[in-house]
Amino acid sequence: MSEVGVTVRGCRLFGTLGSVLLAAGSWSAGALPLGVPAGVWAQRSPAHTVLGAAAAYAGLVLLVVAWWRLGGLLRAGEPVGGRQLRSVLWSWVLPLVPAPLIFSNDAYSYVAQGALAVRGWDVYRLGPSVLSGPIADNVPEVWQDAPAPYGPVAVAATRAVVAVTGEHHTVVAVLGMRLLALCGLALIVWGVGRLASEWGFARGRAGGGAEAGALWAAVLNPLALVHLVGGAHNEALMIGLMVAGLVAFRRGYWVPGTVVLVAATLVKVPAAVALLCAGAWSVGGRPDRRAGWLRAAGITLVGGAALVLGVAVCGQGWGWLSTLRGPAQVYTVLSPSTDVGRILGLLSEGLGLGTAADAIAAARSVGMVLGVCLVGFCAWRAPRTGPEYATGTALLALVVTAPVVQPWYLLWGMVPLAAVAWRLLEGTGARLASLVLLFMVLPCGTSATWSYAFAALTGASAALAALVAWGPPGLGAVPRLRLQERAWVRAAVRTRR
Repeated sequence: MSEVGVTVRGCRLFGTLGSVLLAAGSWSAGALPLGVPAGVWAQRSPAHTVLGAAAAYAGLVLLVVAWWRLGGLLRAGEPVGGRQLRSVLWSWVLPLVPAPLIFSNDAYSYVAQGALAVRGWDVYRLGPSVLSGPIADNVPEVWQDAPAPYGPVAVAATRAVVAVTGEHHTVVAVLGMRLLALCGLALIVWGVGRLASEWGFARGRAGGGAEAGALWAAVLNPLALVHLVGGAHNEALMIGLMVAGLVAFRRGYWVPGTVVLVAATLVKVPAAVALLCAGAWSVGGRPDRRAGWLRAAGITLVGGAALVLGVAVCGQGWGWLSTLRGPAQVYTVLSPSTDVGRILGLLSEGLGLGTAADAIAAARSVGMVLGVCLVGFCAWRAPRTGPEYATGTALLALVVTAPVVQPWYLLWGMVPLAAVAWRLLEGTGARLASLVLLFMVLPCGTSATWSYAFAALTGASAALAALVAWGPPGLGAVPRLRLQERAWVRAAVRTRR
């Protein structure tokens, strides 16, 4: 038992309970598919949906508090190792593996794109609406006619899943996508652990402590668990490959590192930022200008060859370059440039100076230019800050200035940043921001309703009441920790005097 009444074992048990409740709630309140046999991820009655949502929110609160208190242990200097946190991680992950999709229905679009590829149709020209049956019916209306906005490796991976599961087994295909996401998560765990340990040893610090902090910030974060595992987003594969490529660069293997980062880019294009930052760091570390130019030329040639070969092997062509702006057709409240554009649009329409669409397009263009400039600045500083820090800050800047921002996009930058600067993400402000993003999306992945609001209030209140009644890792431990810290400070002052 620790001095503040909180232990790793207690956090693990509370988080596991929260994950179990979250998974149980998803069976009636998650992003359930249409047209599947009764009893297997089938749609439920409104009453069951409310009960499931209450259970899901209660579980989410337990998971969040367990994660928060676990971070408090690390901050207080408790001897927590990376192996302990990996054990905690898989305890929290496993209950979500067989559960329906939760907090997102994007995986249904992935499966539909995989089915198009299996048939040999062009996923960068056709939308899921040309298919028939449940595999197309479960794609959200806004994406029915939209071509795939993802790279050839992402489409090839979903094509492989659908080829194994078949087009008419929606549930099995989605579980296949979750297994693919788990492979990406395993890569993230391995890569973040390696980067954090090497960073800690390079600065004369305990490698285990640095690894534990990085794992806590990168993968134990409920934002990552809910969206990478619960939502089965292809971000898991992109970030996993991106982190693996950074490990290769950090160890001096720039050729395989370039190839892996190109593969990450062929999942989702923002991973190209990691290649830019890693390349700038590698070039900046050469002993003279000539060696730097040779390294830059080598990275360019290897990257170009890997790009051409990857596109050829995946067999999807280059149409993905023309569909990258597909997600921009939706408006998200998290995009500052879009929000500014909408406000300016209302003003311009009121004054008769132009349309709202023109104002939004202009604001988004300014945001994209600003984002590109910030990425360039971070890459320029990479030789001094390191490739991981440069990649993390550059991707966060790119997300903030993007025309569309989803909560899980923040993981692009948070994961590499956690590997070398997890204490930046451990601050109260950063943790609160993660929680706000976490609760902005409903378990069913659709718009808010009064029934969900009631369920969220009921479930969260029940979980908080249970935490207060049962004790650690509860909320009452926080004041005791602060009192002890103050006592230590007073004792230190008296000793110096």
